Amino acid sequence: MNFIFIRIFFIYVFYIFFLCLIQISILNPIFFGWYTYIYILFVLTYPYRGNKSIFLCLSFIIGWIIDNCMNTGGNHAFSTTFSAFFRLKLLQFFDGKNFLTRSDFSIYELPFIRKILYIFSLVFAHHFSLFILEVFKVSFFSKIILLKTIFSSIFTTILCMVYFFFRKIKN
Repeated sequence: MNFIFIRIFFIYVFYIFFLCLIQISILNPIFFGWYTYIYILFVLTYPYRGNKSIFLCLSFIIGWIIDNCMNTGGNHAFSTTFSAFFRLKLLQFFDGKNFLTRSDFSIYELPFIRKILYIFSLVFAHHFSLFILEVFKVSFFSKIILLKTIFSSIFTTILCMVYFFFRKIKN
């Protein structure tokens, strides 16, 4: 039993470093002005019946790694942990209590519209908290924070849906 737990833990640690590598080496240089944060896939794909404390710690770690590489001072760590904390509440809002009664629930089972709304809401919560923290660091208040959040959430949601589409074909 402990061997399985350790194996799964290392798989998620590898997944975190893989997402961070993609974010830092590919997406940041290419989409510099678009604020695309694909590492939110970790929060979306972590098992819903997994240990919540480990999930929150791993979510913090992925944000911390991004913060250290982008020199953003904790914004990503907070936003990723924030979205991880509210993930189940958002899922319950979009799927009701259906996922609570099943031990093998997967996001792939949600109807298409609910899946898009769930992913967009989680990404929006992440991006909004991230951009609010950015504004507090800056001496002036940006009037375009809501537009910035909406556009970057739409683009990140599209990338997440592409991931889920190809993942569904693979399964």
